[in-house]
Amino acid sequence: MIFTFLGLILIIYSFINFKKAFLWFLVFKLFLVTNIAVVAVPGLPLFTLELFLTMVFFIQYYRLRKKVTMKVDFPYKKPMTFLLISWALSTIFAYIGFIGAFSQFLKSVFQQIIFIWMLWDLIDVKKDLGFILKWFTIAFFFICVYGFYEHQIQSNPLMEYEVSLMGDSDRAIDWTYDADVERGYRTQSVFEHAIGAGVNWALYIVFILSLYINYKYPIKYMKLSFLTVLLSLMCLFFTNSRGPIVFLMLSGMSLINLKNKRGYLFIVGIAISFIILLPYLSEYTDNILSIFDSKVQKQVGGSNAEMRFMQMNAATELMKESPIVGWGYKFMNVFNNSLTAALLGLESMWIRIMVQFGIIGIIANVYYAYYSLIKIPKLFHSKSVFYISLAYWVTASLTSVPGMLYYLYFLILIIFIKFSPTYMKMTRAYGK
Repeated sequence: MIFTFLGLILIIYSFINFKKAFLWFLVFKLFLVTNIAVVAVPGLPLFTLELFLTMVFFIQYYRLRKKVTMKVDFPYKKPMTFLLISWALSTIFAYIGFIGAFSQFLKSVFQQIIFIWMLWDLIDVKKDLGFILKWFTIAFFFICVYGFYEHQIQSNPLMEYEVSLMGDSDRAIDWTYDADVERGYRTQSVFEHAIGAGVNWALYIVFILSLYINYKYPIKYMKLSFLTVLLSLMCLFFTNSRGPIVFLMLSGMSLINLKNKRGYLFIVGIAISFIILLPYLSEYTDNILSIFDSKVQKQVGGSNAEMRFMQMNAATELMKESPIVGWGYKFMNVFNNSLTAALLGLESMWIRIMVQFGIIGIIANVYYAYYSLIKIPKLFHSKSVFYISLAYWVTASLTSVPGMLYYLYFLILIIFIKFSPTYMKMTRAYGK
């Protein structure tokens, strides 16, 4: 299988040049989904290729940590430690049992804490941003091209191939949507889900435009980057999802700066792009308007406020039975009743947190939100970090974001933090 072969090459290369292999892994992760697994045997926990490679790179990182560890403390250290404690307690007392919940706990720890910490230690903006910009732009360009192809043929052959890789069909994840009258086909390209795909495209758009407008970074492949931004915008609308539009609007507020000449150019560019794209995107007008108009929302379909209240009520009732640490990971695999049925897809991070992690989890995530939205943006005086963080917390509170690349979100935040004058002063103070 091509994905396993490429993963093996990365592992071998990590022994030759760990840092360069790690950067290539960041690009490779764009294409990895749950259905690409190392172990998918019935009766055993699913072990994805992405998790396996993350663990291998962590071992390499730990072995070389004295050479690569940053002297500036990881700014998310305290809230992520609190999250870890919350997850651990919920796993120990999980309804499914510790063994049943442990694999999901391990995956969360490695991909949402350890790997993010590694990004902080390993990414050197001066040395690595050129590589990241070049190869992420090339990757996203081809991801967009495939997204256009998928939109045209109204099916996703790559996803179908990845589903076929799972030996156990019951464990294969297939989040494709059947085209319906209200919404039409929902494009996801190489990503796991249409909503997450849209958020990933929004992240790329804001990343490139922020570098150009807010940081005046000399983008080497500017024409290709801006073309990819335009294609990403169109693909975002092809997802037929409201969440990514909300994410783009909120994170895009960081680009508005009337004191900046490039800010004016951005506004002009948006106006011109809107005129050019309007004939191609007119069919998505109702999807955009449904964000602001409940009547249009009913016509478009999908989740609404009434469904959210029903889910919240069910989550509240379930939480009463295990209020402190929640029901833990995978509880819905073995606990089925009218309340779990009413949870539907746990379409808000807070509904999921209430049920899975209880009061301790809620407190840990409120603390995490405080750091993300107030403490860290204020410490590093970064408008970009604030608005991108705001976009995530608002969007994830309103809807689920399956398929969103969590590491990409943090990679961009870390790059912008390291661009800040405060961070540069810290590094000079440490003699780096």
